[in-house]
Parts: sequence; C-alpha cells; structure tokens
Amino acid sequence: MAAVFDGDPRPLYEVILDPDADEFVRSRMLEVIAMVTLRGEMPREEAVRFLQACYSELEPQDECWVWHGWQSAITLLGLAEIKPLVEQAFDRGFISRGWLGLKDFEEDLQKGIDDPAALLRQWDGEYSLFGDTIDELSTWPCFRPKEIRREERENTHRSDVLWRAGTAINRYKNVGRNDPCPCGSGRKFKKCCLTADVGLTSLQAV
Repeated sequence: MAAVFDGDPRPLYEVILDPDADEFVRSRMLEVIAMVTLRGEMPREEAVRFLQACYSELEPQDECWVWHGWQSAITLLGLAEIKPLVEQAFDRGFISRGWLGLKDFEEDLQKGIDDPAALLRQWDGEYSLFGDTIDELSTWPCFRPKEIRREERENTHRSDVLWRAGTAINRYKNVGRNDPCPCGSGRKFKKCCLTADVGLTSLQAV
C-alpha cells in the first residue's frame, strides 16, 4: 500500500476504520500512514489529525490488534502530543500488555522523537518498500497452503506450550518482541508467532 500510495489517504482510512476488516491488516495500514508521512507523501498535520481522531473513532473500543498499529504509527512519527491518548488506551485495555508494555511504547516514542531514521533502521527493513511484491509475499506464512499452516500451528502449540498439572508454561517468556521468531521463519517475533498466536503471549510463566 505504501508503494502504490498516490497522495489520497481515503482508501487507507476506509480500511482502518472498517470494524469488519481484518484487524492485522488494519494495524498495518496505520503503519502505512506513518511510512508515507515520513517519506513526505502525506502532510504531517493530516497524519496527526487522523491518528488523534482514531482514539475515539476506532472500533472496537476494546482489545484489538488495530490498536497495536495505532501506537506503532505514533512512535514512528514521534508524536509526543498523542502520548496521553496512548496511555489512556493502555489503561482501558485496548493495547494488551501481553503484546507490548507501556515502557516499550515510551522507549520507542523517544527514539521516534530523537531520530526517526534510527528507529526505522532498528526494524531491519520492516518499513522499507520492497520491489517484487509476489516474490516478497510468497515467503509470508499467511500465504502458505492452509494444510501447511495448520500443521505449523499444531506443531507450535505442541512444542511451545507445555501443560503440567493444569498450569501453562510460556516458553516465549524470554523472547523479546523484536527478537527473531523462535519458529525459525526469519521474521521478528512480533510479526510472526506473536501475531499468529497472540493468546500464547499472555500466558503466565511459572
């Protein structure tokens, strides 16, 4: 979407504000807002206006991955003026602390304020435009055959969540959100198994 952005943000807004759209797609479209703004293709004032409005307009007003993309866009743009709204979103449970801690948000926001370019580099090309779309998407887990994805998910459940005396042990407890995913996909944990199996990250370690 960032690669084909033509200066009109309305298609992005429609996806982001559509409560029936996939929450992970909506989340990524919010990050596209930050990408095109940083590239100078969208006025910063408009991005600020929209992200502020999202606090009251995004649905559901409840825990949903779209809020993760919202705070991510705010950190990428270093929008300190919206920090109080993000803190309220944490307090209201829109952003699960199992996905991201408030301290993590504050650290990323400060990096976005101090040196946005350095923050982008931290993500190892996560927010860089890629060339061949088909070649890129062919490596994404969500585009693998359903049978393979089902088998991988079952294997993940068996190997990463152990049940002992009715208590769940979270083997992800020492995996940082920006660390390589332990499944071996080569992607960051937050963009792979954390996204695919969000419920696992909220398990209490014993």
